Amino acid sequence: MSSVLTIRGGVPLTGRVTVRGAKNLVPKAMVAALLGNEPSVLRNVPEIKDVEVVTSLLQLHGVTVEKDPVSGDLTLDPKAAKTASSTAIDAHAGDSRIPILLCGPLIHAIGEAFIPDLGGCKIGDRPIDYHLDVLRQFGAVVEKRPGGIHISAPKGLHGAKISLPYPSVGATEQVLLSATRAEGITELTGAATEPEVIDLIAVLQKMGAIISVQTDRTIRIEGVRDLGGYNHRALSDRNESASWASAALVTRGDIFVEGASQRDMMTFLNTYRKVGGGMDIGEDGIRFYHPGGKLNPLVLETDVHPGFMTDWQQPLVVALTQAEGVSIVHETVYENRFGFTDALIRMGASIQVHRECLGSVPCRFGQRNFLHSAVISGPTQLKGTDIDVPDLRGGFSHLIAALAATGVSRVTGIDIINRGYERFTEKLAGLGADFDITAAK
Repeated sequence: MSSVLTIRGGVPLTGRVTVRGAKNLVPKAMVAALLGNEPSVLRNVPEIKDVEVVTSLLQLHGVTVEKDPVSGDLTLDPKAAKTASSTAIDAHAGDSRIPILLCGPLIHAIGEAFIPDLGGCKIGDRPIDYHLDVLRQFGAVVEKRPGGIHISAPKGLHGAKISLPYPSVGATEQVLLSATRAEGITELTGAATEPEVIDLIAVLQKMGAIISVQTDRTIRIEGVRDLGGYNHRALSDRNESASWASAALVTRGDIFVEGASQRDMMTFLNTYRKVGGGMDIGEDGIRFYHPGGKLNPLVLETDVHPGFMTDWQQPLVVALTQAEGVSIVHETVYENRFGFTDALIRMGASIQVHRECLGSVPCRFGQRNFLHSAVISGPTQLKGTDIDVPDLRGGFSHLIAALAATGVSRVTGIDIINRGYERFTEKLAGLGADFDITAAK
């Protein structure tokens, strides 16, 4: 049953939260365990929906997944991997986009894969064409069937030269997971090099893969016949860390984010400081706070790593509604990511969205009639209203806007936030937020 969060705003968030493994790495590392002939151990695992979905899918395919009740570490044993019924797999249709990454490992393990219709946040065009094209280049046969896609490789997967038209994280992960045990050498150009991708490469290398990353976004994988298991601690979730940082700024609060990593957040930290946010960087985390006084407007463009990450954009936009002056944000990764601003405007924010590229370089959305640039004028007083969560990051952004607003807000659809934010209502309570949770009628 879905829940409703009733928030009474105006209370600064203060205290401490702990951020664990990255949502954009942990489920993929779980999938990688399918490639091994020995058990793997994954540590620093968060309790989020995507982990539940992948756990269920792996168990359906015969993988034993055991969770340590104290540490939360996962032990994944693929020795009994098997074909799962399409009906059982189809029960997960629409839950997540992670299942598409099972294809390569399942083909290596059992010779075939069936992938249900995919879910995920509706923030733009995220077709699986990249994934299917990649698999075909490896020699896979792709068949559309009722409720999903059947993929097989009668002659096995073979190395290929693959060039991505855009450095897609998901497509890069597909190549890595498919190529490590493919016969021959795979060369991927135009690859994504986000920290989560590099951490997945570290996982695969621990298993016995041979993977090199070049400075020009080229990744070279030498296929091996067999892989072992891994023992790996997932890198911390830089997206959740940045979200709590923005929450501290928006609510004029003070939050220590245990687990936040300076190395993986440098671009965000620079921007946070330019806006006027305060920070103290420690060995075990980062303290984020509003130092008092005015916040500064800025001009910002999202980009692939090492640029300003698109997942950081939405929470920061809420902070920019409180900056003194006009800010411009140009979204170049997902074309429909500004849909969340409708609720902010109803709350009193002054935001205009545009089809033009309001940035230094025209992007791929400039000729496609998408509202992908925003002009934010501030500061504006936000007022409580009724909100329906549209997507993961947009939903968290709505939460922190409601927490900063005067009056009461009713936020529905908060279950989406569980996909990427571990125990977020418990963390809000620990930071002093004033809210109630009730079942939706």
